Amino acid sequence: MQKHTANTSLIDRLVVLTGASRGLGRALAEQCLTQGVALITLNRSHVDELDQLASTHNVPLTQILVDLNDRVAVEQATKQVVERLSQVQRPRLIQNAGVVTPVTVADHPASFLDIEQAYLTNVVTPTFLSNHFLAATAHAKDRRIMLISSGAGRQAVPGWGVYCATKAALDRYAEVVSIEQGTRARIVAVAPGVINTPMQETIRSTNSKRFPVLDRFVQLHQQGALAQPAQVAQQLLSFIEDDSFGLKTIDDIRQHEF
Repeated sequence: MQKHTANTSLIDRLVVLTGASRGLGRALAEQCLTQGVALITLNRSHVDELDQLASTHNVPLTQILVDLNDRVAVEQATKQVVERLSQVQRPRLIQNAGVVTPVTVADHPASFLDIEQAYLTNVVTPTFLSNHFLAATAHAKDRRIMLISSGAGRQAVPGWGVYCATKAALDRYAEVVSIEQGTRARIVAVAPGVINTPMQETIRSTNSKRFPVLDRFVQLHQQGALAQPAQVAQQLLSFIEDDSFGLKTIDDIRQHEF
């Protein structure tokens, strides 16, 4: 299912964004539209407020409803995305969708389904979509992929065996693509920092026996040390258009000033 608010066939710059219904993804989508950037989102649910923003700013928007764990649905959604990229000279792909669950230590095993869904959302679907994005944009003069990674992919965190592994896989995938593409495309796996999103609420609700470092995240929240989604979204959107984007494949937005 999809919803169009304007024609995206003759657009110079277009952002394709996953996970735009809430949290950081929602902030990214809102700022794209406010800045007049054409947008395609891939979400589980339709967001009426994004339609309203697109209409207010007269910006092309397509919302594609898709379960990123569903192979057939992802293949169909990817086909729809690819069809809209044929004339775009500056396409951007921001792979924001991700899950932190299951949160548990190794000797309290998560279900096979929970582990499988984490890898599908965090690794398999982003890899599939990125590959097809690259294949569909070979004509483009300036194409860029931003993978929203995590410090957890670069440092082991007790209780996050699955999450750390999926984010580490995303980082290594970015490195491979960077080598393969050279100057033909820019790709960065960027850690956005600890943000005040629904994901953090999920983390704080976890049993400390399954997540030994729970107190750290509770304290960050209590101390008001969590970054706000709108602020991080602004930094990420500035970064993806900056000349420095792609100079480091594994990056951290907290190391930049915008």
